[in-house]
Amino acid sequence: MKFRRTRYGYVIRLDSGEEIIATLRDFARAEGVRAGLISGLGAVGETELGFFVRATGQYVTRSFAGEHEIGALTGNFSDLEGEPYPHCHAVIAGEDFVAHTGHLFRGVVTVTCEVQVITDPDALRRVRRPDLGFNPIEPA
Repeated sequence: MKFRRTRYGYVIRLDSGEEIIATLRDFARAEGVRAGLISGLGAVGETELGFFVRATGQYVTRSFAGEHEIGALTGNFSDLEGEPYPHCHAVIAGEDFVAHTGHLFRGVVTVTCEVQVITDPDALRRVRRPDLGFNPIEPA
């Protein structure tokens, strides 16, 4: 990963073999990012996406192998119990142009992943809500 500070945040390049969520978490920890908007594109191989089933409070996940373009990577940074939390969703498609989308649990970069982060100096906090099955943002 390489990154550069910009007027409004950061531009980040993830390289082949790097896992997106783990790399973004490490970046945020090192730079002290606790609130921000994530936007990116690139290419992934091993990818795990999820769909949250409200009735069960559980995610249904699906893994994708092979090369996929990231048509959209979007999300935010927040703070969960003192640790940076990158919450991302992705739209990926293979050479058949069929798109798959969902919560990004894991995505290993194959060529590159270019990410822009718009940061805020305040922390955006999440709270643990086991009763819901996810950790929502607490705007207060």
